[in-house]
Amino acid sequence: MNTEVGIVTLRVNNWSQMLAYYRDKVGLKPRMVAEDVQYAMFDTGTVRFAIEGPAKPAFAKQPGKGALMTNFKVEDIKGALSELKKNGVKVLTDIKQGPNYDYVVIEDPEGNEQIVYQRVQR
Repeated sequence: MNTEVGIVTLRVNNWSQMLAYYRDKVGLKPRMVAEDVQYAMFDTGTVRFAIEGPAKPAFAKQPGKGALMTNFKVEDIKGALSELKKNGVKVLTDIKQGPNYDYVVIEDPEGNEQIVYQRVQR
């Protein structure tokens, strides 16, 4: 899979509080804020930092799973999905739609959930 790490997402319980914290106290500049799905992405260089709340997560945090997800950016989500399945990667979702991206969720052998995504224009 030809990819790059594009986003690291922190899954949080109190999205509004965490948005204010990272924006106002840490000083990160929001690149995108989608209140309806409790998602915010910050300008942090080549790899973006994002927070995601529990209201409408890309993939709900499972009990006992980590709060941090790495988001691997690909150019062709369908091709990447095919390659992942062929290589025996555990794929937890079909292709789903997010704000300006399509994605799938994968799980590594230790149960860590990660996102593989493609940017799209809607």
